[in-house]
Amino acid sequence: MNYVRAILENAYERAESSGTTYSGISEVQREWVETITANAESQKAVLAVLITSLVKKIETPMQDVRYHKKGLPNGYSGRGFDTLHVTPFIGEKFRRLAMKGGSGWLTRSLEQAHPYTLKYPGKIRNTSVKKAFLHILNDIEENRADPERYLHAIFTSLIDLVERSKINLDLLERTNAGFAQTLQSNAVTIEDIVNLLKYHFSFNYSIAGASRLPVLAVYSAYEMLFRANDRYKDKTLSPLKSHTTSDIKSGGIGDIEVLDEKRDFFEAVEIKHNIPISPTLVQDAYDKFAPTSVCRYYLLTTAEPDVEDVDKVNQIVRYIRTQHGCEVIVNGILPSLKYYLRLLSDPKLFLDNYMGNLQLDFDQNTDIKEVHLRYWRDLLGTLL
Repeated sequence: MNYVRAILENAYERAESSGTTYSGISEVQREWVETITANAESQKAVLAVLITSLVKKIETPMQDVRYHKKGLPNGYSGRGFDTLHVTPFIGEKFRRLAMKGGSGWLTRSLEQAHPYTLKYPGKIRNTSVKKAFLHILNDIEENRADPERYLHAIFTSLIDLVERSKINLDLLERTNAGFAQTLQSNAVTIEDIVNLLKYHFSFNYSIAGASRLPVLAVYSAYEMLFRANDRYKDKTLSPLKSHTTSDIKSGGIGDIEVLDEKRDFFEAVEIKHNIPISPTLVQDAYDKFAPTSVCRYYLLTTAEPDVEDVDKVNQIVRYIRTQHGCEVIVNGILPSLKYYLRLLSDPKLFLDNYMGNLQLDFDQNTDIKEVHLRYWRDLLGTLL
């Protein structure tokens, strides 16, 4: 085990064994730490950069870690140190809090060629997090605060956060199961379900991930249609890709893909959240599926159409039909879901399926957050 890995492991093991006990930090220091960790899921880059800075300070005490680029006076490569050591460790211990791109320095607010002094100009959108981040670094450099105690406190707080989340999610899962049983004996209309989805998609969560919700809803409907509609006999519904996986990288043509008996594309759906379907989006979609034999392609959005684009969009759709043969269907997600639900023998079962896919995506990826699960539970409660 190299020295940097040992620093991280030792701090983590101490935090695990200490429970929720913070040792050797003041009340103000603890408030800074808890501000960082309470916002860790929405401020992953700050968490990665702060942990990197603390570990680097422990490894090389003479380094002023506020000077995080080699281009700065006596600076070091914070990004390289993070990519090699810190973000992989966060991914192992706190999977949902790890930067997907490999480093916290990939964000514009933190990559600027300015030292992380109290006057750092980077626009970290949460001002409380920015203040806590800069004050911790100022504390270890100007006041000679112990970086090991800060690292231990951060890991202690994160472990506590994860454990509390597990308890909450266990309760949420049991509560959802109770909702599901109760819903079976209640009259729930298609209009009720569509309204719930509308609220779930449009709520202001103040955290990334809401654009994944309509994808999961449409995919849940497709799973049920596969069991009920002859159109999909002998067809295959491809598993959902991660929301951050590009179609170019995956070789796909949409968010949801149906394959025929020869494993060729049969049908696909591209889903946009709060983005109207423009002529450019239609053309981009065509560029992706033009080499394939797909016969139907849906472009669905939660946004209202831009009336100025309607004629141009229809013109491109007709051109694609003539040149390729694919039927491109542009529509709103909610009207489409309402149509899909009408094809099901028991639309209430969709609620169970959507709930299950929300939980599965939460467990396997990082787009769906606990707040999305909780709000869905609250919405289901309005039906009882």
